[in-house]
Amino acid sequence: MATPSYTSQHMNTNGQPKRRLNLMVGLAAGHSVKHFYQQAFLLLLPYVKDFLGLSDVGVGVLGAVRTISGALINIPAGIVSDIWRAHVGLMLTTSLSCIALGYFLIGITPNYWLLLIGVTIVGCGASFWHAPAFGTLASAYPNRKATAFAVHRVGGSFGDSTAPILTGVLLGGFAFWGFEWVGLKWQTLALIMVAPALVAAVSVFFAFRKIEGGGRNIPDFSTYIISAKAMLTNSTVLGMVLLSGVRSMVHSALTIFLVIYMSEDLNFSDANIGFHVSLLTLLGIASSPLMGWASDKSSRRGVIFFSLAGLTILSGLLLYFDSGIGFTVILACTGIFLYSVNPIMMAAAIDATNRGTESSGVALMFTGGSLLGALSPILAGQLRQSFGMDAVFIYTTAILTVVTIGSLLVPMKRL
Repeated sequence: MATPSYTSQHMNTNGQPKRRLNLMVGLAAGHSVKHFYQQAFLLLLPYVKDFLGLSDVGVGVLGAVRTISGALINIPAGIVSDIWRAHVGLMLTTSLSCIALGYFLIGITPNYWLLLIGVTIVGCGASFWHAPAFGTLASAYPNRKATAFAVHRVGGSFGDSTAPILTGVLLGGFAFWGFEWVGLKWQTLALIMVAPALVAAVSVFFAFRKIEGGGRNIPDFSTYIISAKAMLTNSTVLGMVLLSGVRSMVHSALTIFLVIYMSEDLNFSDANIGFHVSLLTLLGIASSPLMGWASDKSSRRGVIFFSLAGLTILSGLLLYFDSGIGFTVILACTGIFLYSVNPIMMAAAIDATNRGTESSGVALMFTGGSLLGALSPILAGQLRQSFGMDAVFIYTTAILTVVTIGSLLVPMKRL
């Protein structure tokens, strides 16, 4: 039998709980950086749209390109992460380095095509994080996957929550006690953000370059292929890929066009837009680990259904509370579920995979989500362009209704 990987190999040795905690916290911190850059780009979109004279469909294409590029990198990332798990540090460094390169191209772009290249590289870099990070956690916490994934999601939520506020202030400026600052140009900010991403990439490399024994738990390649192919006929894995993918259609459409809606229809300031976008993840910092713990202790299906039903109701309420305090409260409540349900879906899928193929299972989940969600921003852009923002809210509510019902039908392994 293969020797367990680093985290499982040393579970009963002295100091292992601290080492495992350091692993979880370190990965969550890197995840926070990755999501900071993903979310910050949303605040740049109104400026990009104005600078290049884009239509709503043109903005949707940017979202689609970012999603498709991430989809294309997921499967190779999963294979590499499972076979060369000892090199997790290098893979995570590559992820953040690509984000830095993408932001550099966005910052110097004179036209739509170079912007698309920059967005593509950012999308690839962001997606390359998932398989090595989540795969490592799944191997380290085989009986508490949802909890480990949820804590990792907390890191992402922290980045998602702070990025819009900070980016909004940096773009829009501020006035305080007679001092007034007009803020930065969007391209200047994009270039400034390159340096922190590179620093984070170097830090991640040194933090995770010595994950001991990471390569000892890898089956031979033929065994790996047999195990990986089994996922493609596993009803639980495929069902969760479908559910996660349909949910991502809502996520990709809503997050992009809420920013455009607040900028153009509600005339919010940059800081106010940043505050409201941060609400989409803020309460998830608390709800995500609680939901992960609950699903590990009781039922994956119950937590998934409850979360999706909550999102469906909240999306529908946006038709009636599309501004004012009601709008703000609904966005805050949406933050309880929007990101928090995804780690539970991922854990349900990984429950049904063979040991040693966790990263590929993660990659399959994110690939399915990316492929199904890729065209959603374009469709949402066309709906908004033709019928207004209410059409986007109806679209997301209809999709969520379908996926909520679907969560009751997908087979899931009993814990």
